Amino acid sequence: MRGRNRIKAEMSEYFRNEIAKPGIFLEYEHGFEELILLNRAYAKMLAEEKIITPDEAQKILDGLTWVAENFSAADIDGKYEEIYFNFEQKLIQHVGLEIGGRLHTGRSRNDIYAALWRMETRKALWQICQSVLALQKEMFALAEKYRRTIITGYTHTQPAQPITVGYYYAAAIEVLQRDFQRLQAAYQKTNQCALGAAALAGTSFPINRDKLEKFLGFEGTVTNALDCVGTKDYLLEVESALAIMMVNLSRMAQDHYIWCTNEFGLLSIGGEVAICSSIMPQKKNPVTFEMIKSKSAHMLGTFTAGCAIMKNTPFSLCMDLFETHAQFWAGFKASVDAVNLFTETLKFITFNEERAYLAAKNNFSTVTALADFLVGKFKISFAEAHDIVGEMVGAVENISDMTAELLNTCAEKILGRGLEVTDAEIANVLEPAANVRGKISAGSPGEISLQNMIDDAKKILTAQEAWLAARKNFVASAYKKLNKVLA
Repeated sequence: MRGRNRIKAEMSEYFRNEIAKPGIFLEYEHGFEELILLNRAYAKMLAEEKIITPDEAQKILDGLTWVAENFSAADIDGKYEEIYFNFEQKLIQHVGLEIGGRLHTGRSRNDIYAALWRMETRKALWQICQSVLALQKEMFALAEKYRRTIITGYTHTQPAQPITVGYYYAAAIEVLQRDFQRLQAAYQKTNQCALGAAALAGTSFPINRDKLEKFLGFEGTVTNALDCVGTKDYLLEVESALAIMMVNLSRMAQDHYIWCTNEFGLLSIGGEVAICSSIMPQKKNPVTFEMIKSKSAHMLGTFTAGCAIMKNTPFSLCMDLFETHAQFWAGFKASVDAVNLFTETLKFITFNEERAYLAAKNNFSTVTALADFLVGKFKISFAEAHDIVGEMVGAVENISDMTAELLNTCAEKILGRGLEVTDAEIANVLEPAANVRGKISAGSPGEISLQNMIDDAKKILTAQEAWLAARKNFVASAYKKLNKVLA
């Protein structure tokens, strides 16, 4: 095998079959197509810069097409250490060492992998971004469907103030759109060309790195050759963005999970996304929310592992960097699965609108509005109004017992004078739907405010969809040019 001349012994059977070979399979699964494209780009650049002849380049390009069509997982051999040497071995078998060997002019496995990893990661980001957009769309549908459905908003898991289900999903969409923006930022750091750096110090051959960038759909080039092969911080940024998103997703799943409990009884999930009990016939378990929460933890572990692997590595290429990329895929898959599972689950949920309304009506979550009402009508301070209403709440068991007579009594205790209100005024203020309609500030669950938020979020969604389509089309256009004949 080329490259092991200095090493006089073959790899041990354990090292070859238990360590190297599984890693090669992983590389093949995630990046073999990109490896072919990367080599096509390099061959075309070598020809255009007259480092190899057009005839040599064409034979290499034809050989790459043949390898793409004829190389399979069955061809992987651990003795060739990694996917690149497995690929190169197949190419040389087809076109010969004299021609096939010219492809490696002016480059190293180091910059090949530095570029390949970025191509693979960029493709992964397309996938997760598409999933996030799909989840947003499902939440938009629910925000519209339940825009007037009253539900209790909680702080400290205690009833706080009434909101609407539509308002909740509008908030969730804003969170996901920030998550998408973090992925966008990570994408810009990722989609930078590292090919052409050679081992770490560049090359004496007149290669053209700008052409490599354009051929492969990168949107910039990492200038310093040492930085090209020694840097993996872009992957940590991707993992960080995903880890934050998974935390957000897990929190949303927890809300839905609690709403499904018998005690809350606010949400029912369809049998399409529920499982039964092996012993208790009454059970319909909302396990998808459990799975979303647990899968979210995988990305946290991936990000932590990536930081831990890299923190004591030298600033250059080492196998530790291979490990960061290899361990990324498990966390990434769990993240995609969690987002897609949330989207799928939301298709089969139904809110118990009557129970949600009655809960908000009877759990004292509307009484803040009564304090606001007193401030507006009697021009007292909010602190005084808060004390009066607090005194009333402490004196009753049920919110229906909060009468005008009681308010007057409590006002005399706090203010030293009574406040004249009617039972009808109190009942209107404490009614959940009226309570929500009374919210007029920007960002509140009031109907105008909610509609503004939904409209703004839809504009952002459209822009995010356009951004993703443009990024994918940009790369697709570059790849399409790679398949044209040599100029």
